[in-house]
Formats: sequence, C-alpha cells, structure tokens
Amino acid sequence: MRKTMAILTTAAIVSGLVLAIPTVQSASAISQGVHFSADDLPTWQTNGTVWALGQAHGKVVAGGTFSQVLPPSGVSGTPLNLDGLAILDADTGAPSSCQMTLTMSDGVIPTIRTAVPSPDGNTVYIGGNFSHVNGVVALRTAAIDPVTCTVKPFRPKNISSFVYGLSVTENTVYLAGAFTSVDGQQRQHFAAVDATTGDLRPWVVDADAVGWAVQASPDRTKVAIGGGFFTVNGQDSHSIAVVDASTGDNIRNYPLGFITPTSITKVISTDESAFYVGNEGTGGFDGSFKVDWNTLDQVWRDNCLGATQVILPYKGTLYEAHHHHNCNTENEFPDGKRIYLSANNPADSQMYGWFPTLNDGVGEHIGPRALVVSTGINTGEDYLWVGGEYTLVNGKSQQSLTRFGPDDTGLPPTVLPAAEAMS
Repeated sequence: MRKTMAILTTAAIVSGLVLAIPTVQSASAISQGVHFSADDLPTWQTNGTVWALGQAHGKVVAGGTFSQVLPPSGVSGTPLNLDGLAILDADTGAPSSCQMTLTMSDGVIPTIRTAVPSPDGNTVYIGGNFSHVNGVVALRTAAIDPVTCTVKPFRPKNISSFVYGLSVTENTVYLAGAFTSVDGQQRQHFAAVDATTGDLRPWVVDADAVGWAVQASPDRTKVAIGGGFFTVNGQDSHSIAVVDASTGDNIRNYPLGFITPTSITKVISTDESAFYVGNEGTGGFDGSFKVDWNTLDQVWRDNCLGATQVILPYKGTLYEAHHHHNCNTENEFPDGKRIYLSANNPADSQMYGWFPTLNDGVGEHIGPRALVVSTGINTGEDYLWVGGEYTLVNGKSQQSLTRFGPDDTGLPPTVLPAAEAMS
C-alpha cells in the first residue's frame, strides 16, 4: 500500500503527536532518491507560457508563447524581446549569448510546444507553430544547436498544422500533432522524418484525433503514441497505442475502457525497461501509469486527480509536473491543496517527500508544463528546470520558468503541503 511521509505527518497531527520537521537538511536526507532541493534558484522568467524545455551542453532551450524574458524579482537586468524561443545558461539561470528569432508568417504569433534533445546531446529539435528560425525557413519543426547558435539542415516539408510532440532517435524523428498531412502526403496526426534531412519516412500511423505524445522504445523497434484519439489505423485504441517503429502497424491496442473517454494522453516518457504515461482527464482519468516495453502490459496506475503534464525519469526517480489535488485513492492525501511537482518511485509510483510550491498561474491555469535536467558547464551540477504558466514559486513572484539545484540553501524538501491539504 502506498504511503508517503505526508500521510505519516498527517496521521501524527491528527493523533496529537508533535513531529520535528528539520529546517536545514539535504534533499536525500528526507527521501532517498530525491536529487534536487525544494528551494528554487534565481532564474530569468518569461511574460507568457513556457510549453517546452530542451537542453544541450549546459544550454536550456525554453519554448512557448511569450514575447519577453525578464530578470527574476530583485535582480537587475534589461528585459529581452524574444518571441517564443529563449536560450538560457543552466548554471546561472540567465540568458545565453546565443538567442534565435522565431517567427510565423502572416503575422501569427509563433509558439513552440515541444523540445527534445538528440541522443548524442548536440542538437535540440523543436516543434510547434512557426515558419522561420533565425531567418531560416523551418515550418513547424527545426533542429538547432544552442552552443554554436546555428540552425541545422533539417527541413521537414509542409507540415499542415501544429506539432505537439517529438521523439528523436539516431536516424528518425517521430512527430505528433494536429497536422493531417506532411509533404503533401496524408499523415493523420503522426509522422516520421529523417533526423538529418527531414525527408518524410514511409511510416504511416493514422489516428482519428490529435496526437500529443510520441516515444520510441530504447531498442528502436516500437513507438508508443498518445493523444485524444479513439482509433489507430482503423483499430479501437483510445488515448495510447504501440506501433511498429518501421511500418507503423499496430502492435498493441488499448481499447476504450482502459482509459476513460474524456481523458487524453499528454506525455509519454521512457527509461530502459518501461514507458510512463501521463493523462489529462477533464472529469476522467487524470493520473499516470507504467507500461513494460517487453510485455506492453500495465505495471501500475496512479489515479490521483489533477492533470499530469510531464513525467521525467532521472537517475531512478520520476519527476512529475501536474496539479494534483486529490490522491486519496492512492493513500497519499485527500482533496484540498494542490501539489504541482512531485518525485516518485518508478517501481510503485510512491511519492517521495519533495514538494516545491507553485500556483495555477495564467492561461489554462494548469501550473507546470515542462521539465528538463541540464548539467551546468562551469559547476558540473545538474539542475532541474520547470516551465509552465505559473506565476509564483515557493510563495515568491516568478513566472513560467524556474530551476532547482542539488543543494538546499533555504527550504528543505517538506511534507507540509500534503499535510496542509487536510486544512
């Protein structure tokens, strides 16, 4: 049975016991497996939503719908006018010397919805709704090098609408989105292109509704797809399916009933043995689940309420972004205060004691939308970056971008948010 330190804290409060909560302690001291402080570090912010985060060699690529990046509160600096694409330094949280322009034809506001690094770590592939990057024609997808500040010769042709998800292998880039054609050929919400040239691959996966997520298996033989669809290649499979990486043929369907009708898959991520799926329920399934890559069977399911947007496997821990407000079914915490970030055990999805606080923010009032870990070039330390539409971090004004380092400088990881859900 799943139990967190939050439940232990709540039980002790209810029974009248007094718990001593440390004021200065390392992240791993409270929960083994937590790698980052709950205390945020000074980070430049945006004036709009950050939908996607990627990274390469200590440079963090933030993509979204915004027009400026600004210094954090109390820090001097001149705001930079950047439409939907910003490159920042992992060590400092400040803008890099390399910045690229993002534009869309006909005066449409450009946006980036996904950013994924290449397996060799030298390139960040971006997708969304744009027509040019740094003046180079790049319709809705591009490949950039944020270190050399160049746009690579990756040119998929005539993608008919938004790209929402990418998965990048050594040779192929898989796309998910609202599009229905690529390079003049029918591609219903999913497609595959050459990772170097962008030429269309003969991989056909036709879904009857928008694709939001796509993830190739570690052995490159399978691809898990996710979205709001109900059929894949004419077969009954709602929200997720697994297809052949070369042909697109269905390997495993998950018929309606496995996922509730109003729920859509927003994220699929992977480690070496399993993939992890996060859903947004709109009155239905809002949580996450784990699927074994070999059997394609579900290993566990987390039925917390509060749409799951991102799951990031990192060194044996799952970092999740959501706005969970009720995990009563998982014996975690009852309906009440929202939890926006969590660190979970991939074996059973148990929450560790790590709860930085955010808020709903602007836009769709979802809170966090994107996660990435980037290693600083100067410090050699790993930093967890969080993007979204929130406007507060740990009670302080900070919009849409923040980061967490490996050391506690003020706030230790705490179980209080879950306990306070009782109040």
